[in-house]
Amino acid sequence: MRTRAKYITVKEARAGMELCVKVEVVNQGRLFSLPSGHKLTGDNLFQLVAHRAEFIFVTEPDPRSDEQVATDAAAAAYRIMEIFSGADLTDSTTATLFNQVLIYRSA
Repeated sequence: MRTRAKYITVKEARAGMELCVKVEVVNQGRLFSLPSGHKLTGDNLFQLVAHRAEFIFVTEPDPRSDEQVATDAAAAAYRIMEIFSGADLTDSTTATLFNQVLIYRSA
């Protein structure tokens, strides 16, 4: 089954969810880290809260059909183009932001 990344709050996280990117949180000079692909446990969730983590990226099943994925990606690209319609995309910082938002929203 296809999966997709989802950005969620730590409060929404549940044991068994899989991280799609590495988590590193520094609180009071102490590092807490979990690797990409790690399945969260109850203890991990407690540690994330204790270290004051706010958001994480998890992998979740994506039940959409290929057609729906393509439709959603096209709609997202259109919305991003509208948002950036007045932006100067020749500026490298703006262009980088545009590309990153487009990649994130098209997934």
